[in-house]
Amino acid sequence: MKMDLAACRKVVITATKFSRQRKHTRFLDIMFASSSLLWLFVTSWIVFRSQPTPQFTYVTSTGLDIKSALKNPGNFKLDSPNAPSCDCMLNQSTVSFTLALQLSADRMWMLPHHCKRWGKNPISAVILSDNDATTMKERAVSAGCMEEYLTVQVVKKSKYDPKGTEYPVNILRNLALSAVNTSHVVYADIDFWPASNLYSTLSHANVKERLLLDPHLATVIPAFQMERQCEKVKDCRDENIPRMPTDRASLFELLKTRDAAFFDFRNYGGHGSTKYHTWKDQEEGTLVDLPCILSNRYEPYLAVRYCKDLPPFQEGFKGYGKNKMSWVMQLRRRGYIFSQLGGTFLIHYPHLHSKARKEFDYKSKSVHHKSLKPKIRNETLQQGRFLGMNEYHQPLGGGKTKIKDHLSNNQRARVDKLFLLFRRWMELFVKDEARTPICEDAQNDDHLLVASDYQGA
Repeated sequence: MKMDLAACRKVVITATKFSRQRKHTRFLDIMFASSSLLWLFVTSWIVFRSQPTPQFTYVTSTGLDIKSALKNPGNFKLDSPNAPSCDCMLNQSTVSFTLALQLSADRMWMLPHHCKRWGKNPISAVILSDNDATTMKERAVSAGCMEEYLTVQVVKKSKYDPKGTEYPVNILRNLALSAVNTSHVVYADIDFWPASNLYSTLSHANVKERLLLDPHLATVIPAFQMERQCEKVKDCRDENIPRMPTDRASLFELLKTRDAAFFDFRNYGGHGSTKYHTWKDQEEGTLVDLPCILSNRYEPYLAVRYCKDLPPFQEGFKGYGKNKMSWVMQLRRRGYIFSQLGGTFLIHYPHLHSKARKEFDYKSKSVHHKSLKPKIRNETLQQGRFLGMNEYHQPLGGGKTKIKDHLSNNQRARVDKLFLLFRRWMELFVKDEARTPICEDAQNDDHLLVASDYQGA
């Protein structure tokens, strides 16, 4: 017999009083060869022998403390053990959403903009800061957030990431999820601001009905980016903030003047599976299932049911690179179906690159953009032309330009090595129940990996 959501939460709370570290029993019947075990052990030891050991403890939503999670980055998890059961009964009145955010202290100024756009609805924010949670919440409230709707947690920056290059992004994401008390969660990074109608669009009766019928529905929220509104390489907030679109009309004005495009359009795999060329005509509150995924690097922002079956973000991924795409890969393999939401969006604020991004991109030779051009489907070309780009994913009217393929072989190869370990783990332990398949002509992303050149760190 199914329990309602409130009863499920009581069970979860009672259980976690006795054990914060649940044993995962799923897939114990899977037997694998001793060579696979040896491969996983040796590879994990080689890659992670020099990982930093933090000096603090904070329980994450995977049931591990941060110290353990970072010391053993290859300890991948199947689900969210402290979340309610997916068998809990819901009805339209109990379907609600929390906006889950992670951020560094220097982007704290963005939080009130999320509060304003999200309205009188719950927000769970985790901040990497040396200030305490009470102080950070007071700052947010004084800047316009409503205290009763805002939950703030803090992880100490000086105890883990004093240089700003090993940002524990997935630990922060999992902590944000762990504070969710609604049936569903919308995950976004702090630099992706929601349209002012995002909550109301998710609350459409037909969207709620679909979410009720399928606890493994991953609702894709299309993401766009706005160009910096000043020529100098700086964070020109006074020029940027007034232009950040709040609705479709203001977004389309920016698209017409080529001051906006779909997010990270030069990275074909990242958001290319989202059907931007049909989204422009998609009615608000409608859902369109994606027929297939064009790349394993697909990493959309999603609204999902917060329940035990939801895979956590794998906490070994930190800094920049593959921290979100690995989550989406696991969602797809677990049987989540990806459906695109019409009439609303997220918009990326045009900030300068973070230290973690610079570390990931640091120093290498310049290469011609054309040499990196992947095989592009006609459908993707149509999306690009709708947003003012040519077949090189460059703005129309511009010539071919050179871009720097800045690679730090140590940092990037370490991430790629962890990714290969994660992918092998999924093959062994996560049953392939995919309902949204990989496209037949999907891009082979393995040629982008630099792990084969890894020389250790």
